[in-house]
Amino acid sequence: MASKSRSKLEQELYKPVRDFLHSKFAAKFGNCYLDITAKGHFEETLKRAVHHDIIFAFLGRKASPDLAGFIKDEFGIKDFVTVEVKLDKITLQDIYQAKLYGDLFAAKYALLISPLPTPEEVKRLHQNLFILYRFTSGWQVYIGQWREEFQEVAENSWFPEPPF
Repeated sequence: MASKSRSKLEQELYKPVRDFLHSKFAAKFGNCYLDITAKGHFEETLKRAVHHDIIFAFLGRKASPDLAGFIKDEFGIKDFVTVEVKLDKITLQDIYQAKLYGDLFAAKYALLISPLPTPEEVKRLHQNLFILYRFTSGWQVYIGQWREEFQEVAENSWFPEPPF
């Protein structure tokens, strides 16, 4: 049997991660739109919501968040959401990639999800240098551990705190 490529395995997580996050955001805020954008395809619903559409000139097949969307309230778009999904141990490069997409979308919620726990060195680095903070917005990157068997991010795995 041929083994699946790493990108194919990562892609298989997009839908269950999206479904889980959509349910969490919808439960907390009521109205959430979250789409798979990993291949640089952005639905018109998301394009219309982004006021600074120049960001799409910098995004494409090779550089796009895995998931992107927004939370809406009775007054309109409240907050944007970007999500990066990784199969391996979270690295400094992964954090900066999540920060990049969060900053481009001015996303209050920039999430980084992996089936592996947040590495201790990332926790220690954040405690000393606050690497998860996004200085242009005052927000931060949230890291969570995906549990395949439960199709969820473990509630106690969010670092540095739960986003919900």
